[in-house]
Amino acid sequence: MNLIKTLWGFLFRLFPCPTALGLQKIGEPDSASPVIVTCNFFTTVKRLKKALAGLDVWLLVAESKGVNVWCAAGGEEFNTHSVVSAVKVSGIADMVDHRRLILPPLCAPGVKASAVREETGFKVSWGPVWLQDIPAYLNNGMKRTEAMKRVTYNLRERLDTGMGSLFVFYFLGALCFLLLGRSLLWDYLAIGAAVFFLFMLAVPVLPGKRGLTKIILPEAVLALALTAGFFCPSTRAALPRADLIIAMTVLLVCATELGGLASTMGSDLDPFLARLGIGAIGNVYLAGTVRTELLNGYRTLTFHPERCVGCRTCTEICPQGVWEMGEEHRAAMARPDACTACRACLVQCDAQAITAEPAEGYVFKGSPIG
Repeated sequence: MNLIKTLWGFLFRLFPCPTALGLQKIGEPDSASPVIVTCNFFTTVKRLKKALAGLDVWLLVAESKGVNVWCAAGGEEFNTHSVVSAVKVSGIADMVDHRRLILPPLCAPGVKASAVREETGFKVSWGPVWLQDIPAYLNNGMKRTEAMKRVTYNLRERLDTGMGSLFVFYFLGALCFLLLGRSLLWDYLAIGAAVFFLFMLAVPVLPGKRGLTKIILPEAVLALALTAGFFCPSTRAALPRADLIIAMTVLLVCATELGGLASTMGSDLDPFLARLGIGAIGNVYLAGTVRTELLNGYRTLTFHPERCVGCRTCTEICPQGVWEMGEEHRAAMARPDACTACRACLVQCDAQAITAEPAEGYVFKGSPIG
């Protein structure tokens, strides 16, 4: 069963893969041991246990409907209530002397730290972005380096997240070819795998900020090759033309999903679907949400310096490093172009110094969902 769940969580990450909720012991924790909170996505819990091997910690698994931290928080499935309920039901307050929870920072769009503290008495500390850095974080007195605060998207991470979310489309494509065009099945399998790998390899150097803009250049090259193929009268050119169409289609699917996979990029697909008026797909809310309205330009992220109390929460929680401390101990939006509309700063700023204001001239028909 664990093998099936491991494969499912790795290759079909678009679908829930839940594991048991509740408090677990890693090693031999005592009343002074740290409490690490995570979601109940099987793959996350398994990898976290591996990273924590040899340590003595409490692991508190909270409800996220079997979805990973980043997606569940964005879809508000991993939320304040999830963490509060996990703390209260587990009885962790009777097992430790301290009152500190270590949460993954990528859950900040869904879990409000001040609300958790108010309802449980536990203060939230944001751990490293990547779970493999948790041992170093704990050994450093629960202090994060700058690198631990920010997301990256190197090749290994791109392949990992890409395989998890794109394999289902690759599988469905293979099924279609098997049923409707068996002569091209092996072409599709080889070309699909090659395009996926080459695109993920080239993402950092391709121009553009989002997935769909990053495929303009390679799609143009493939389109030129396809157009040239039509001028070749040879019947042997038919198969290469089919291969080019396969490559262009696979590339489009990879790029469309890329923005949703990468915490370093804003989504392409979600704001497009929101413009079509689609309210939600599964646990992902679309039309009427602050996130898609920011991505579509209907709202703008606005900083009110007169409200800022210099708490540094925004600088600590933004995975992109958009915020820095400026003059008079107040925050400043240092890298606005890096913002992916994840909403972490909006949710965590108790002073309401950061808001999502309607864009000039845009009139909302109703209140946003959030």
